[in-house]
Amino acid sequence: MFEKLRTAGKIEHYLPDCLFHLYISVMGRIKLIMSLLWMSVCECKAAMYGHVQSPLFPEPYLADLYIRWYLKVPHGYQIQLTFNHLDIEPSVNCTKDSLTILLDGEVLGKFCGQKSTDTHHPGNKPILSPDNHLWLLFETDSSNQGSQMHLGFFVFYQAIVVDCGIPEIADPDLIALTEESLLTTYKQNISFKCLSEYYKLDGDANFTCDANGNWISERGQNHSQNAPHCVPVCGMNKQTFSAGRVFGGQDAKLGQIPWQLLTKQPNRGGASLISDRWAITAATVVDGQQTKTLLFYGGMIDGLDQNAVKMETEKIIIHPGYKVESPVQTNYDNDIALVKMSARVPLSTNVLPVCLPEKSNGPVMEGKSGTVSGFGGTSKNPLRSRFLQHGPVKEYSEVPCFSTTLKVTDNMFCAGGDDEDVDTCKGDSGGPLVIPLLGRGSPETPYRLKGIVSWGPAKCGDKNFKGYYTKVENYLDWIRETMENN
Repeated sequence: MFEKLRTAGKIEHYLPDCLFHLYISVMGRIKLIMSLLWMSVCECKAAMYGHVQSPLFPEPYLADLYIRWYLKVPHGYQIQLTFNHLDIEPSVNCTKDSLTILLDGEVLGKFCGQKSTDTHHPGNKPILSPDNHLWLLFETDSSNQGSQMHLGFFVFYQAIVVDCGIPEIADPDLIALTEESLLTTYKQNISFKCLSEYYKLDGDANFTCDANGNWISERGQNHSQNAPHCVPVCGMNKQTFSAGRVFGGQDAKLGQIPWQLLTKQPNRGGASLISDRWAITAATVVDGQQTKTLLFYGGMIDGLDQNAVKMETEKIIIHPGYKVESPVQTNYDNDIALVKMSARVPLSTNVLPVCLPEKSNGPVMEGKSGTVSGFGGTSKNPLRSRFLQHGPVKEYSEVPCFSTTLKVTDNMFCAGGDDEDVDTCKGDSGGPLVIPLLGRGSPETPYRLKGIVSWGPAKCGDKNFKGYYTKVENYLDWIRETMENN
């Protein structure tokens, strides 16, 4: 029944349709050959359980053996090995006699010695293969002789259904599994959801447990490498209303501009929330305060509102291209800064981030009217407004758009209102200019931050004197890299 091949003084026996191989020295005992009649070998088809034992077990094994067993269980299962007996001649690093477990060439374990009370001995606990197959390799030299002969091994194997386990959730405050009764074994499905309506899922939602014990999405993404996460909904507001004015204008409604923030000390100015941890403002608002802790207020339209959401700063990062001048700033190029809050901002209908802009191929505001907002000066109070104001503005292409000795760069653009009463003023610095016009946003057309109130003429409200805004789209890479690295 066997084909025989003599090579290097050994005979290799093949079972034609199986993956079991036996090597034995030419001088080996005849009774070992006879043992093939009863010795458990691998099944040709995937089995659910079985056992493997050293030749002649429970009698001592012979010298000069090289035996391999190939074990395989059905797809979607793993092989669990349980040693009932392990008695192989001990040696340093198992260089003499050994039993090795291999998977696709990788060594999962190499055993020798005796099973004992030592809990660290690998034969004392089951071994689980990462896949549905493996090799067992039993090698002996010529030293298992005399009164100290060792008996070998007996190992039971069985198919254990692949279990992908409960996937790790990086931020359980924001994301959760949809299943109440979670099943994590082969071919089972799981789905993720965001716990708050103010967040949306970024990444694949649905995963299936595969035969290798990995959660894989419909697009083939591995959850351990590409886990979904929840990101804030941006550019949405509570309702839409008709546009008003900043300088001498109309009060905003609560939830109408939920990304608007206000800082009062040491410099009064605005900012825009762009995530649940970050805000963006003008460098002029936070210049000199990088090592200090500032307070920003949001979720309000009344600057004196005691119930405003307070946000304490953790980091203030001014663009490295902004140059501080003293005593008077004459160059506002790169007038932009990022502010990281010390804790996640609690989002609500009154506190939501604005979307960052997309790159424009033509005019910054894409030929649309936008809305500027802030708590700065009004026609009644040129220094500050108690209530949040907003007004419509459009882009002006003339450079400069008003008479000035200050340098105008490509990192700025000019905007203002058609009405002489619509303008930004002192205290609005750092605040947002968004498109589309307030009241015209939608889930398909969210509000995007096109400009940050930067600088303008000393006098507010003159239709011949517009204002300059920091062109946010020029800083998208810097914004994303800064947020990722901090």
